Amino acid sequence: IAVIGASQTPGKVGHDIFANILKGGYKGTLYPVNPAASSIQCVKAYPSIECIPDAVDLAFVIIPPRGAAKIVEESIRKGVKGIVIVSAGFREVGKEGADIEAQISRMCRENGVRLVGPNCLGVINTAPDVSMNASFAQRMPKQGNIAFISQSGALCTAVLDHAEARNIGFSKFVSFGNKADINEVDLIRYLRDDPLTEVI
Repeated sequence: IAVIGASQTPGKVGHDIFANILKGGYKGTLYPVNPAASSIQCVKAYPSIECIPDAVDLAFVIIPPRGAAKIVEESIRKGVKGIVIVSAGFREVGKEGADIEAQISRMCRENGVRLVGPNCLGVINTAPDVSMNASFAQRMPKQGNIAFISQSGALCTAVLDHAEARNIGFSKFVSFGNKADINEVDLIRYLRDDPLTEVI
């Protein structure tokens, strides 16, 4: 996973999501991307995704919309198969944001890359061989057999807080935001065949 826009500054989205992936015990390799930093939370940082020496499966994009299209283009050249854009400021705020979102969606579609977001809370996968908390949720939810999907990041946050207080676990947890590509139908079809999910 490459986190593009990873930050050293606590409270910034790029810091919190990167920290949550680390604290969640992610079983893969994590690459922070920030041209202004040599490392993020003691992990070597790269100036761009294309400078990462290894293959990258998934790119998390946490930068303002005006720079997002260039980052998506670089990610596609790098060979990623999935992109999650957490940043807001796209279709939900007006024409300029909508145009950028449409451009990104078109690039992904033409290159066979799937896109979650933009304007979303992130993605959680509690499977033991993945253990990925790529979201704003400060604690990795307990593993369970419930998959939860929502357009609304605020609803996701409330559900995670509610579940933690009641010791409820999840298999997958996805906020899909503006659904520029992946939507609730795609997710339900995927989760229907997920052996770790019994309830959606």
